[in-house]
Amino acid sequence: MIRYSLTIFLSAFLLFQVQPMIAKIILPWFGGTAVVWTTCVMFFQVALLLGYGYAHFLRSLFSPRWAYLIHGALALTALFFSSVLPNESMAPRGDENPTWAIIGVLTATVGFPFFLLSSTSPLIQAWQALTHPDRSPYRLYALSNIGSLLALLSYPFLIEPNFSVSSQAAFWRYGFMLLVLITLVCGGPTFGKTEWRALESKRIESSPSKIPSAEKEALSKLLPLSLIWIVLAATASVVLLATTNLMCQEIASVPFLWIIPLTLYLLSFIISFDFPALYRRPVFAALLAGSSIVAILVIHLSIFTGALLQVGSLSLVCFAATMVCLGELERIKPRPIHLTWFYLMVSLGGALGGIFVSVACPILFDGFHEFHLGLIVTLLVSLLAIYNGSTETRKSHFVQRALGTWGVYLLLLISLSLSVCSLYFRIDPSFRPEQVFVERNEYGLVSVTEKNGIRRFIHGQIEHGSEAIDPEVKNFSTYYTPGSGVGIAFGSFRDYLREKGTSLTTVPENAANPERGLRVGVLGLGIGGMMSWGKPADLIDFYEINPAVEVVARKHFSYLPKPSGSSSDLGTAKVVLGDGRLSLQRRADSAHTRNQKPEPNPGKYDLLFIDAFSSDAIPVHLLTEECFKIYRDNLAEDGILIAHITNRFVDLRSLIQDQARKIDLVPILIENVPDDGGQKTRWILMTRNKTILNSKRIQEIQSVWPSDMKPVRWTDDHASLLDVVEWSGAIDLKALRQEVDKEKKDGK
Repeated sequence: MIRYSLTIFLSAFLLFQVQPMIAKIILPWFGGTAVVWTTCVMFFQVALLLGYGYAHFLRSLFSPRWAYLIHGALALTALFFSSVLPNESMAPRGDENPTWAIIGVLTATVGFPFFLLSSTSPLIQAWQALTHPDRSPYRLYALSNIGSLLALLSYPFLIEPNFSVSSQAAFWRYGFMLLVLITLVCGGPTFGKTEWRALESKRIESSPSKIPSAEKEALSKLLPLSLIWIVLAATASVVLLATTNLMCQEIASVPFLWIIPLTLYLLSFIISFDFPALYRRPVFAALLAGSSIVAILVIHLSIFTGALLQVGSLSLVCFAATMVCLGELERIKPRPIHLTWFYLMVSLGGALGGIFVSVACPILFDGFHEFHLGLIVTLLVSLLAIYNGSTETRKSHFVQRALGTWGVYLLLLISLSLSVCSLYFRIDPSFRPEQVFVERNEYGLVSVTEKNGIRRFIHGQIEHGSEAIDPEVKNFSTYYTPGSGVGIAFGSFRDYLREKGTSLTTVPENAANPERGLRVGVLGLGIGGMMSWGKPADLIDFYEINPAVEVVARKHFSYLPKPSGSSSDLGTAKVVLGDGRLSLQRRADSAHTRNQKPEPNPGKYDLLFIDAFSSDAIPVHLLTEECFKIYRDNLAEDGILIAHITNRFVDLRSLIQDQARKIDLVPILIENVPDDGGQKTRWILMTRNKTILNSKRIQEIQSVWPSDMKPVRWTDDHASLLDVVEWSGAIDLKALRQEVDKEKKDGK
């Protein structure tokens, strides 16, 4: 038994350790969006299905000896594919479908080793069921989940902070080698000829021809029961991925938030299969109903709620829902003779749930409706389970049943009604008459609304730009007012050029005179509102990963000139589709190839803006130490790097200040609170240009850095969300007005 337990524990640990590791490695390649993790989970669920299918048919079609020889040969072959670090040549160009591109990278790197790992647990449990028929193999299933849980919990708190991704990959490969060795020992030399014969005899005795008629009758019921297993497993998978999606869309796509729902999912497996007595239908039905009500209210009011409340409520309902699904799944599990078939059906359900959320939902829905759908199905499952009754309720007193079971019925019905109404509200367009456009794709949800003469662009639930519908009304996009970081950056650099004696006119850059406009780079297109600060000779490059955003900017707003690349009174705009970091890296590499001389590259940006928030989710990969070096390589010696860090949950001031100093730029904090009560924003300008740093414009508007800021360091290997999130509530920018007034009064 020890050899079985050790093999299963190690395989499960490696199985779930590689998931956040490979997702973190490829996260910068795909814009740091939630689609990376949900697609990874879907891929791993499908790979798990293939592994379970292989284990089932290997056990069914071959003798234990041949099953061992085949599995051992595949394990040795997998050693040649155990280097899970992807090659840089696999990085996307920007025009690919991200879901299929991610699947391609995962297949080429971890596909084969993960397939082998996923088959280990059911195969070893099947061997144990033959050699120790008096012991339940489902205890080994719980041990597998414990190993998975430890792998997940250790990654964000132990592995990620202390080891580089290359070291993580190396340690994982050594662990995989050890697992292959243990697997070979587990079924090889420890089995003598006598034991092989015994195993073969037990396999023959358990074949369909040897099964008693009573058990053959039970086999006929396996198909409808299998459908129930699939539905329960698929529903739990949908709730898991939908919950993760909601968290990552509004806060950040980072391992910490990936792991919270998955940990609760695994905890539900452990409780259901190792401590089934802890699953009491009325208790978890009441928990599901109550947490569902809270979660739905938080979703509708998320713009006013703090990060802790959002993460907490979603985590609680995820745990309750998966406990109901998996608790009921455990209650109808088959006898050990059908163990591998049971696992195959459970993995099929998980894979179908993953495919539904990752592939089907972005095509079928124009909103994140899968969370409500998963919740509604789970509430129905709980209602049916309570209706069928349980041992506890049947043996209880009538008064206890009236106060308990009937009370749970009522609570479940209230929660179900609220969930259905909430879903209908989100689907029916009549509740949003101001909405003129909505689209959902792999990168999130974008929409356009019109109200009171203003057209607004909404990304997720956050406004990311607006424009007056009347073309005669001159206006700046929501965030880009004269006192914002955009207005200060453009104004300061134009002042600087005038002091140098370079006139700014409408003469194009390629004219035969020294007059020129500004060269500007912007990470994040939005509605193209940056163009409102442009002049005819300016060249503005927008880097945007979501093609739907460009459609919105060109079709519903007027800032961008039409067609792409053409000039206007606001300058020449070019939209580069793809992840901004990868595009800037290629641009810098290309410039280095062209420019071997020591003189500065004339194509570097005078102004480079980081404004690539999706809803309120922070683009972690755009804020690491390695990425700031890419910004430095693309920024002119006298240029300005500008970061827009307005956010409900996250305070990035300390992080950006530290990153700026690492690349020899002086950070300037600007807390913009318009006197007219407009949008409050927070910016950081970074430059080494002393003329700009000492200018009157900067001196008058810069804010004082807080004295109690703790140092924060983010790299590609480690970026902790815990360092920057304000869990207690949304960051209060109203107090900025008082701070700014006080600073002016004190003459700071």
